[in-house]
Amino acid sequence: MGHLVPRLFLCLTLALCPLLVRSENGPACGSLEINDIGDFRKLENCTHVVGHVRIAYVDFTALNLSLISFASNITEISDYLMVYRCPGLLTLESIFPRLRIIRGQALLFDEFSFVVYENRNLRELGLVELLRIQKGSIRIESNPRLCFVETVDWIFLMGNATRQHYYLKHNTPPSHCPICGSLSPDYGVNQNTSDYCWNLKSAQLRPQPPRLRNCPVACGNNGCDSAGKCCDRNCVTGCSAQNCTLCGNFKSRFGCVNQCLASYEIHKRQCITTKQCRDLGRIPLTQGYRCAEKCPGNQKEVLDAKGILHCQLDCSGDFHVTVAEDLEALQDCVKINGSLTIELTNIKEKIVEALEVSLENIKEITGYLKVVHSGQLTSLTFLKNLDSIKGTKLVENKYALYVVNNHHLEHIWPNNHQVVVQSGSMYFHLNPRLCYEKIMALAPSLKSVQKVSVVDVSPNSNGERVICGAGVRSLNATVDDVNSTAVRILLDYMDWDGMETLMGYSYFYKEAPQQNVTMYDGRHGCGHDNWLMNVVITQSRRHVISGLKPYTQYAYFVKTLTRTDYHMQLDAYSTIGYFQTLPDRPSPVMKLHGSSELSSEILLHWWPPLRPNGVISKYVVTYEKQNVTEKQAKNYDNSSPQNFTQLDCQCVEEEPYYSGPQADDEDFYNKDQIAYEDALPNLIFVSRSQLSRVKKEFDKVIDYAHLIRTRKEEPPKPTTTTPAPTNESLENDRKAAENYEKFRLDSELSQRLAQDEGKEQYNLRHAMPKCQDSHASVGQQVEEKCVLEEILEGTQLPGNKHYYYMTNLEEASFYRVTVSACVEGVVNGCSTPTEVLLKTWSRTNRTNAN
Repeated sequence: MGHLVPRLFLCLTLALCPLLVRSENGPACGSLEINDIGDFRKLENCTHVVGHVRIAYVDFTALNLSLISFASNITEISDYLMVYRCPGLLTLESIFPRLRIIRGQALLFDEFSFVVYENRNLRELGLVELLRIQKGSIRIESNPRLCFVETVDWIFLMGNATRQHYYLKHNTPPSHCPICGSLSPDYGVNQNTSDYCWNLKSAQLRPQPPRLRNCPVACGNNGCDSAGKCCDRNCVTGCSAQNCTLCGNFKSRFGCVNQCLASYEIHKRQCITTKQCRDLGRIPLTQGYRCAEKCPGNQKEVLDAKGILHCQLDCSGDFHVTVAEDLEALQDCVKINGSLTIELTNIKEKIVEALEVSLENIKEITGYLKVVHSGQLTSLTFLKNLDSIKGTKLVENKYALYVVNNHHLEHIWPNNHQVVVQSGSMYFHLNPRLCYEKIMALAPSLKSVQKVSVVDVSPNSNGERVICGAGVRSLNATVDDVNSTAVRILLDYMDWDGMETLMGYSYFYKEAPQQNVTMYDGRHGCGHDNWLMNVVITQSRRHVISGLKPYTQYAYFVKTLTRTDYHMQLDAYSTIGYFQTLPDRPSPVMKLHGSSELSSEILLHWWPPLRPNGVISKYVVTYEKQNVTEKQAKNYDNSSPQNFTQLDCQCVEEEPYYSGPQADDEDFYNKDQIAYEDALPNLIFVSRSQLSRVKKEFDKVIDYAHLIRTRKEEPPKPTTTTPAPTNESLENDRKAAENYEKFRLDSELSQRLAQDEGKEQYNLRHAMPKCQDSHASVGQQVEEKCVLEEILEGTQLPGNKHYYYMTNLEEASFYRVTVSACVEGVVNGCSTPTEVLLKTWSRTNRTNAN
C-alpha cells in the first residue's frame, strides 16, 4: 500500500469510515492509549497529538490487514510514541502514514521518545514521512522479524545528535534483510536506489540545505543558504527559520523559536498572542504562559470588571498530603487559606524533593500546620519561605503547630528563619530525634501564648534518642588531599573528654553543583535520598572517601559516633564543606557513525564520552585505508575501542546509604505511639509506695496539735564540723593533683597518637607530571617520577565539534577510522580510541542501479 493512498478507519463494527483529509492545522487531541482494536477510533479527526501515543497488547492476528486499514491523519506527536507487544502488526505505515515529527517534550522513563519493543510479527517501521525526532532517545529492540532498521539515517532524524542516542538490538540481522533498491516480493526491480529507506518502496525523506560546502564555520554541518547564512536546525522542512512550514520546537509569528517568549504556548507546538488565545475561546495562563482550554485543577475561573475570564490560583481549604500526588493541588500556592496536614504514609516513597518543589513558595497558612506519622522527614526546611501561621483554625481548639510521631525529625525551620504563630500554641511529642531545646526556641514566635507547658512540649518524649544541649559540640573538618576519584578528610584532635565516648565517625557526602547545600536538603529519614555515607568505626582523625567522579564538586559534613550509655554524653557535627575532584582521562567516545554521499567523502559523526571526567578540549581523528573484502568487513567489530584492557568499566551507580531498618508492617510507628501513651501518665506519676508511706503517717495523726507535737518531738540532726586541713593532708592533695595532671597529659598524648595511628595508609595516589626532558629515558622517568607526553597523530578538532568530513578518499574502499577524546589539564589525557570500518560509495554500482 502506498503511503499516499487514502486510508480508511476501522470502527467497532468494522464498517468503513469516511475518508480523511490531510490538514496541517487540523484538530488536536490528548494522549492516546490504544489497548484494543476499538481504541483506534480515538485517532479519528486528529492531526496533532498533544501528549503521547501508546499502542500496547493489541492483537492484529485475527484481522485481514490487506482489506482493513487503521491509517490516521496524525502528523505530530508532542511527547513520545511507544509500540509494545502487538502480534500481527506488520508495519507502522498502516497506522501513521503521515507522521512527520515526534517532539519528545515529555519522554518515556524520562529518556525515550520512540520505542518499538517485542513485536514478534513486525516486518518494517514504515514511517515514510517522518522527518524529525526532536528530543529523546530511540529504542528499537527485540523485534525478531523487523527489517529496514539499519537502512534509516537516525542521525538525520535527531534534533541534537550529541545528546540523543539510538539503540537497535535483537532485531533481524541486516545480512538477513533486503536492502534499499533490491528485488520486490514479485521479483520486480524497485526504483528506490537510495541508501536510506523505510521499506522496498519508500526512500527516507532527507531534505538537504542549499549548500553544505564553503559555509561559515559557525554553521557546522547544518549547511547554509546561497547567501552564506547558516541554516537553522530548528526548521525541519527548510533552511530559514522565518519561512519554515514545520518547526522542531515552537513556531511563532517571527518563525521557529526554542521557547515562547512574551507569548502563550498552545498544543506544545505554537506560540500565539493573548488576543489569538482569546479568539480561540481559551484562557491565557500567566503561570507557565500556556493557552489553556480550562483552568488547571488548583485554579478557579473568575471574571474581571470587563467580564473577561481569568484563572486565579485557588489555595482554599484543608489540604491533607499523604503521597506525592496530593501536592499537585498546592503547586504554585503562596498563601493557603486553610490548614495543611502532612502525614506521609508510604515510607519508601521518595517524596522529600517533591515537597521542596511544591511547597517552596508558601508564605502563609491561615489555619494550622500539622505534621504527624511522617518517618521520612528529617526537617521542615521544605517550607523555606513560610513566614506565618495565623491560627484562625486550631487543632483541638488550641494548637496552631502540631508535630507528633515523626521518628527521624531532627530539625524544624531553616537556619536563621522563624515562623510567627499569630494565634494558638504548639504541640510536640514523640519526636525522638528532635531536641527539646530546638522546640523551645520556637516559643518567642508564639504571639498569643505566654508559656508553653510540659503537657504541650515534653522533654521526655522529644529528643530522647539523640544527644542534645551542651553535649553537642562543633567538629572541624578540612580537605587534606584530593585526586580525581578520592579525597582525604582531616579532623581536629578530639579532646580527652570526647575520646572517652568516641566510637567512630560518619562521613556524609553528595554531588553539589552549587555551594548552597544544607544538611537537610533532600534528606529522607529512611535513607532514600542522594546523600552517601561512610561509617568508620575507628578513632583515626583521617579518612579517605573513594569511588568519586572526576571533575565533580561535592558537599560533605562529618558527625561523630558516640556512646549514649556513658555517664558523660557528647556528640559533634562539622559544618558543610565543599571540594572538587581533579580531572582525569575520559571514557572512550561512545559511538561512531559514518555515511558516504559521494564516492570520495565520508561524513563521520560521534557521540561524546559517557564520562568526560573534565573539559573535553579536543578530539583526535585518524583514518587509513584497509585492504579487506566485503566478507571480512562484515565480521569487523565496528565502533569498538582498540585496546579493551585500557577500558574503564562503567560501574553501577552507588545507591544512597539506607539508614536503619526498613519497616514492613504498618504498625511499625504505632510502637512509638504505645511509648507515647505510657510517657504522658509518667509525667504526673507518683509511686504507690510513696503514697502508702504518706497515708500511714496521716492515719497516725489525731489532730493538728498532735501533728505539730509529733514534728517537734523528732530528735534534732547532729551537726558535723569539717576539721581544719593539716600540712600532711595538703601535701597529699597536692601530690594527687600533680599525679592526676600527669595522668591527663599522658592520656591526651596517647590518645593523639591513637588518632594519628597508621596515617601512611591514608595516602592518595596522584598522576605523575610531565617530564621536562622530552627524550627522557625509562630510568630517568623512574628517578624523576615523571612520564613522557604522548605525541598525538591525526586531525585535531575542537571539543565542541562532533563531526568531520573525510575527503579525498578512494571510491568503493574501506577505511579504518578512530576517534579519541582529550581532557584539558591532564598529562596524556586522551581516551582509548574508538574505531569503526567505513566504506565510500562506488559510482559504478550507483550507475548500474540507476
